[in-house]
Amino acid sequence: MSKEIPSGITYQYFYRPLDRVTTGVEYALLAVSSLAILLAMILTTVDVLLRYGFNSPLGWSFDLISLYLLPAAYYLAFAYAMRAGAHLSVDFFKHLLPKVVVLKIYPLLLACASIFFVFVSWLLAEEALRSFLDNEVLFGPIAWLKWPTAAIIAISLFTFSIRLLLSAYQKAFLEGNRSWK
Repeated sequence: MSKEIPSGITYQYFYRPLDRVTTGVEYALLAVSSLAILLAMILTTVDVLLRYGFNSPLGWSFDLISLYLLPAAYYLAFAYAMRAGAHLSVDFFKHLLPKVVVLKIYPLLLACASIFFVFVSWLLAEEALRSFLDNEVLFGPIAWLKWPTAAIIAISLFTFSIRLLLSAYQKAFLEGNRSWK
């Protein structure tokens, strides 16, 4: 079965290059997410061994993990998961709706969600920048910087919004002529 390659100016100069760049960013963010999970596991293991084996826990590991590593592990994989189809999807009513409704409404909903996530990522980026410029820290034994958490989430949600926009285009223009399942 041959796969028909879409043509057109929009596909050639918008969708394909943006999809390639976004896919590369998604893989990079997924690698950072994976490293964050690995580092969190190693730090937790070392902390438990030191705590119960030598009665000398790492006093800083919980803050590092909860402030930076867990947000990175969770949020940085969003866009990749969207592309891979790994997000939860409730399509119970999909087959009850007319084909034309699903083919027209779903891409529109994805595009609206993309706009929403661009807005949220913009707000978080502003917060991260303000926190960076003001040198905001969380007070405690270690002065943890506040801006990296907001920056991690802003980058992730912006990439996710681009993937949503690409998915909307794909559903509207590249998959619209396929047979209804």
